[in-house]
This record gives sequence, structure tokens and C-alpha cells, in this order.
Amino acid sequence: MKRKEKALPEEAAKTTEKSAVMQKAEDNLNVIFAALLLTVLLFTVSILSVTAKDREYSENENRYLAAAPVFSADSVMDGKFMKDTEAYLSDQFFARDLLVKARTDTDIFFGKKEVNDVYIGKQHFLFEKPAAYDEERVDKTVKAIKTLRKKNPKIRTYFALAPSASEILTDFMPANAPTQNQTEQIQSVYDRMKKIRCIDLCTPLKEAKEPTKLYYKTDHHWTANAAEIAFTQLKARMKIKSTKYTMQTYPVTNTFQGTLASSSGLFRAQDTISITVPEPEVKYTVTYVSENEKRPSVFDSSKLQQKSQYDVFFGGNFAQIRIDTSSSSKRVLLVIKDSYANCVVPMLIPYFKSIVMVDPRYYRDDIEATIEKEGVTDILWLYNINTFLNDTSIANMTM
Repeated sequence: MKRKEKALPEEAAKTTEKSAVMQKAEDNLNVIFAALLLTVLLFTVSILSVTAKDREYSENENRYLAAAPVFSADSVMDGKFMKDTEAYLSDQFFARDLLVKARTDTDIFFGKKEVNDVYIGKQHFLFEKPAAYDEERVDKTVKAIKTLRKKNPKIRTYFALAPSASEILTDFMPANAPTQNQTEQIQSVYDRMKKIRCIDLCTPLKEAKEPTKLYYKTDHHWTANAAEIAFTQLKARMKIKSTKYTMQTYPVTNTFQGTLASSSGLFRAQDTISITVPEPEVKYTVTYVSENEKRPSVFDSSKLQQKSQYDVFFGGNFAQIRIDTSSSSKRVLLVIKDSYANCVVPMLIPYFKSIVMVDPRYYRDDIEATIEKEGVTDILWLYNINTFLNDTSIANMTM
């Protein structure tokens, strides 16, 4: 009996040791299986990434994707080939859009409030990160604007900067988000504009009864509501006194998801784009100067079937556009602008003989020659403050 009692612990120990060995073997098999599965997955994704047709454009990110790099001895020596290869592999990675969305969702889950310079606000509002005030850059830009004014002293010159959503919808911004006082930034620029008629857009936008209708939730642009407020201010400052026309606004899509949704990977909201047109209708022709193309309307409905639906206004941004109208006015307006102006200009059509739109980001011609050729009587600078502060093209336009 004593021998049997003595043998039991030994037998249990052997059983325990055997179980531990089997468990370790099972764990090793699981690790091997996981590693094998991961290897197969990576190999499959790599093969699909290499064999799949390269995409030129990402509609979700609203940008062109990197193309396959061109090999050369010089590009290898200066490191450009490896840099371009890295960008190419990153952009053309299989199921990239899905992975970008998954990463964004993970960031949001862990409480992150900023993704790719986009602030994630309340009620699905997305905000463009406000630009910092670069004194040197602003000096160069302001100098160029004042130079154009000095060369054309008889032409009435107006200047308007629009604040971004972060300045107006402060209650919807994420808590403690780093921001800028855009009202002060705009006033600082205005203070430098001697002999130029500056137009305050901050005050009327801040006083709007329905501020949430002034900016898109998914895009950095302002809406038709804000554009109409801006138009009212422009009309008063430019001494447009006609009361013959009224503005009618019509929604054209309710599925808009703009650049902020694309940049952040957050597609949780859809916006409505509306267009505002003068009534009664004024006949006009739109000429795309560089493209040598004429169109009957400032609106391009085909863009509503594409990702960038905001391009319904003029079809997007172009170097130079001229609108010839049937208006009895003798005034010719030159609008030097960014895309914020695209939804405002249609409202100005009845009040000018012609309107010439120039976007310095794409314009490469002689601005003085254009002013003389078109017989310009008024110049309007119309920009969003973020674009203006980041701009380097205006300074080059009058060189």
C-alpha cells in the first residue's frame, strides 16, 4: 500500500510534464500557422499589388497617385529613385483605400481628433487646420497686390478674405484643438492694404442666424448661404445699386463628400450643394481662354456624377475664364481668386459687361496685358484666408 501511495505523485508529475510538452508543441504550431498565414497573406497582397493595374487618381483622397518610377543612374545616385519607389508602392498598394479607412477608424476609436491636418468636430463637421501667419510670405503677397494697384491707379480695386469654418463654427470644433484667430489675421492683412477697398466678411458671417448652413461638413469651402452673404457685402462695397435682379437658390446634389472627407478618410456625412442664379436670367457666354473653349453656362452638371462635385461651378479651377454678358453695364470686372470665388461670381453676372476670372495658381500670362486687352474697370481679389496665407503664386504674378 505504501508503495502505491508513493507512486501516485510520480505518475502525476509525469502527466503534468507531458501536458506541458504537448501544450508547448500546440503553441508552437499555432505560432507557425499564424506566421504561415501572415506570409501567405503578405505574399498574396504583394502579388496583387504588383499585378493589379495602377490607378492614376484616388477619388477618395481627391489626388493623383504616384506612378511607377523611371530608373536611371542619376536618380539612383541622388536617391530620387528610391524615394519615388517608396511613394509608388505606398500609393499603389492593394486595397489601399480600405486600409486607409481602417487606420482612420482605429484613430477615431482611440480618441484622436486630428487626421491628416483635418480636425474631427461635433455633428460630423470636419475642419481644415487653420494656416499660420507667415510674416515674410504675407509681405511678398501684399507687395504684389499693391504693385498691381499702383500700376493701375484708375481701376477700382477691392479686396476680400473669407474666414474658414473653424473661425465661424467654434462651438463645433474639437476641444482644445490648436487654432488661429482668423479675424485678427484678416484684419492684419487689411491694415496693409492702403488705397485698396477692403470688404469685411467676418462680421456678417458671425452674425448669421444659421451658422451651420454656412460651410460644408465634409469640405473646406463655404456653401451657397455664405456666398450670398459675401455677395451682399461685395454688392454694397462695389456700389452696385440695381434692384432689378433677385437671387434664387436651387439644390443640385445631396451626396457631396468633399476634400476634408477625402483627406481624413471619414465619410460619415453627406452635404447638399446648391447653386444661386440671378432672376430674371441674363444671357452670357463663358470662354475658357487657355483651352479655347466656349460654354453656355457657368455650371457643369457633369461634375455632379463625379467625386469632386464642387466642380459643378465652372467645372473646376482654370487659369483664365471670361464671361461675356448681355448686361447694359459698361463695367468690366477682373476677379483674381481661389476656388471660394467660384460660387460667388455667378451672382455678379448681371452687373458687369464682362467678368474675367484669373487663378494665379495656374495663370502664366501677363496680367497687365490682360487688364489692358479686356478694358478692366474693377479688380476684385477674393480668397479664403487659409489659401491666401499659404499662397506663393500671387507674388510671382506681378514680377
